[in-house]
Amino acid sequence: MTAKEPVLAATTREWRARMLGDLEANSAPRVCTTEQLLALAAQVRPGIALATARSAIEGLEQSRALLKVSKGLYLNRRSRPAAELSEAAQHLRHGAVVSLQTVLGECGFLNNPPAVVTAVLPLPADKGPRPNLGEVKTSGGQVFRFRALPARFFPASVDDERLMLHAGRFCPVVRPEVALLHWLYLAHSPRSSMLSPPQDVDFSVLDMDLLASFAWRWDLSRTLQEWMQRVQTLGDPQEPSRLPSSQNISPSSSRPALSERAAQARARMMARRALRDA
Repeated sequence: MTAKEPVLAATTREWRARMLGDLEANSAPRVCTTEQLLALAAQVRPGIALATARSAIEGLEQSRALLKVSKGLYLNRRSRPAAELSEAAQHLRHGAVVSLQTVLGECGFLNNPPAVVTAVLPLPADKGPRPNLGEVKTSGGQVFRFRALPARFFPASVDDERLMLHAGRFCPVVRPEVALLHWLYLAHSPRSSMLSPPQDVDFSVLDMDLLASFAWRWDLSRTLQEWMQRVQTLGDPQEPSRLPSSQNISPSSSRPALSERAAQARARMMARRALRDA
């Protein structure tokens, strides 16, 4: 080993450590493109060769600092909190909003949510090009499922965003009440192959006032009421769904507390996510 080699090795360790540190910064992107990562490498080591920078990206992926979602797209696992897979949906399909089973499984409304990320896209109001829908299986093995809804089901103002979207999330994620109505609309649409939600669900995690308000706004009150009645009649007798005692979804309904079964469902989902990301 020459005298220069230890110095070179130390220098390499230093700029790689700086790159990791920059990925942990609050200003670092939570979902990164290859171009952003190459720019980061050039920032911490000016004049870096392209091959060296790409090798560094591969090393970050192998060390699980980055999780590859698709070609040229990575989750920054060094961000705090660590980036979630659902945050990549809007990067795979512009305008995507996380909804349906992903949201309803996360809150505990569904007992056994599927291991996919579900999101919705707005349909164009005119005769413009339709969004690219269906399943996307990424190079990392993850599955995203995209469906389309009329534009009225998406926030149209700041007030809509406050009511319809989860606050404090790093990507657009609807509230569970909105996700359920999205599902019911698709299940009753002749243009959709989506089936109705399962019978084994937990209404105690929902804000019934908000649910009733949006059902009225989107002309889904009767659809929601009929489905809730079917759930009560046909629900799993071993795991009965918790309907409001009055079966009334008017805005006067109170919001029940989060049930123990909902908390257990969320714990199971988080355990599956931890195993997937391990």
